[in-house]
Amino acid sequence: MSLSQLFKIVKKNFQEPTPVAPSTAPVQTYTPEVAKKMQELLGKHVPAHAVEYCFELWKEQPFSFKISRSRSSCFGNYTFRDGQHKITVNNDLSTYAFVITYVHEIAHQRAWLNKSRRKIEPHGKEWKKNFQVLMSPILNLNVFPETVLVPLTQYMANPAASSVSYAPLAKALQGFEIFEQNGVLLADVADNQWFTFRNTVFQRLEKRRTRILCMERTSKRRYTILATARVNLLEA
Repeated sequence: MSLSQLFKIVKKNFQEPTPVAPSTAPVQTYTPEVAKKMQELLGKHVPAHAVEYCFELWKEQPFSFKISRSRSSCFGNYTFRDGQHKITVNNDLSTYAFVITYVHEIAHQRAWLNKSRRKIEPHGKEWKKNFQVLMSPILNLNVFPETVLVPLTQYMANPAASSVSYAPLAKALQGFEIFEQNGVLLADVADNQWFTFRNTVFQRLEKRRTRILCMERTSKRRYTILATARVNLLEA
């Protein structure tokens, strides 16, 4: 299947969200100084052809933005607390992973602002639809190299909570990581091999779609770990 055919199939899902009653949440304001700083930050962390678009998304619904230290639990985060929208993105992401995460978190904000019911799932249908619509304008070769664009477009057909849960996209993004990563991908580890992950010893058992079934050595309890997780092998 060609790249253009793939785009046509996926873009069928990228329809504008159903109009809903506007949120009563206050829109945050910003000063020229804050806007300038925001644009400078984006210029350092997202692909050049996506800077203006990412900046416009911020201007439409301003939020407090912070570049965070590396976190093993997440790439970014969105919160609404005390009347303030706050988004953080890790500082060690490549420009491609950064812009995906940035738009991912804005999709949370838009889903919250436009919700038509009191409670919505964090990565439910409202978030998925907003994420697809917001990503659509930058799903092109001006922003992403083809090696990332193809699996990213496939992932966006039905985006999951974490982009690294889709192995082809995770592997493509790892090729552009800023810092050299230690260890090996769990997907590349042989069954029955022992390894350490987050200071705990496990044995790989079998693959289950995007995760690997593993057994913790001490308790013998079984867990599933993302196939794209990096682990350190133990000698037999």
